[in-house]
Amino acid sequence: MKRSRVCNTAQVKTSCHTSVSNDVETLVKKPLHICKKVDKEEACQGETLTYTIKIKNPSLVKETQVVFSDYMDENVEYVEDSFYVNGHEQTPAIDNHTLYYVIPSIDPMSTAEIVFQVRITE
Repeated sequence: MKRSRVCNTAQVKTSCHTSVSNDVETLVKKPLHICKKVDKEEACQGETLTYTIKIKNPSLVKETQVVFSDYMDENVEYVEDSFYVNGHEQTPAIDNHTLYYVIPSIDPMSTAEIVFQVRITE
């Protein structure tokens, strides 16, 4: 596992003494991990698909203003009021068949979950 922090101490030596500085630390941001699942492997026209996306923050630093986007296939339409973030209903922006939502923050070593539905149109 890669380290999540960088620590450093400096020192100086003279002929009589050794002095050591204070410790300094920098937390290292790691890339978010994203996993998307769908509830059906096969479906017919008119059926609803439920997508679940989990976004994990594996670092020791809180991520803020995380921009989520999801392109929806041309053969589906978004089901109104089906977008949830961590169990709370939210309203995504929709532009050119793409959903957008800004997650305010994902705490260190935690996961945000997004769930939404689409209906197959063709």
